[in-house]
Amino acid sequence: MPFIEQTDVNQVWERRARRVLLNGPPNSGKTTSLRTWPVPMVYVSYPGEKGTTSAPHGEGVKAFVWDAPDPSAAVNWVGVLAEVNKLTVEALSGKHGPIRTFAGDGLHKLYDVCLNVATGGAKARGEDFEPRKYGTAGTLFFGYIEKVFYSGVDYIVLTCWDGLEKDDPDAKDKDTSKHIFPELPGKAAKLVMGEFAVVLYAIREGSGPSAQYKWQTQPFGKVWGAGVKMPLEVAKRLPVTVPQDWQGLEKLLIGGHA
Repeated sequence: MPFIEQTDVNQVWERRARRVLLNGPPNSGKTTSLRTWPVPMVYVSYPGEKGTTSAPHGEGVKAFVWDAPDPSAAVNWVGVLAEVNKLTVEALSGKHGPIRTFAGDGLHKLYDVCLNVATGGAKARGEDFEPRKYGTAGTLFFGYIEKVFYSGVDYIVLTCWDGLEKDDPDAKDKDTSKHIFPELPGKAAKLVMGEFAVVLYAIREGSGPSAQYKWQTQPFGKVWGAGVKMPLEVAKRLPVTVPQDWQGLEKLLIGGHA
């Protein structure tokens, strides 16, 4: 039946807390931090994502990157999205072996694929298209997230770049106030926040060997692209920033239930 009675809040929270959206600027540790999630893992770099050199690898990890065809050839965007869906379903269903973690890298690039499907490639060609095509792209994009989210895999982590969004989307003033959200067009930037109970913002402090990599867990300052929809007992023990280590953060989120 469509509705089920929620009798164990902790059980529901444990599952939701293990579905994570990780966003932030380039070189902020997003892809590297995926190594802190449990293995076996399937890592998928979405078509167009370039930051694959820091991807997880080694024993217990199967990594898939997009082998770009001849850049001068016409792109079959419907075929590209079909390949993404095919690989994702295979990974989630265990065709590539049992897994504990599914990691999707470059969610903003996947949205571009969906938008090119919706516009017949007009977005990639730099051509104008009807704004309502964003709705079609959003249906494809959020349908994919839902499919991954409701899979039986223990851990889901998806990464995305960050970007500035106007507080008032209708404001014409170039100096209107803006805050940082995941780098997705229009309403998708804020809508995607509602799909995850845990949204982390990646931060790098310093440079070189002494650089520190952290996750922001709550909205603070210019960053609104972070937040955890958590039980009150979790909120009491969760700092605003934590080291980029999933195993450590999971203990804070789930405590003795991990």
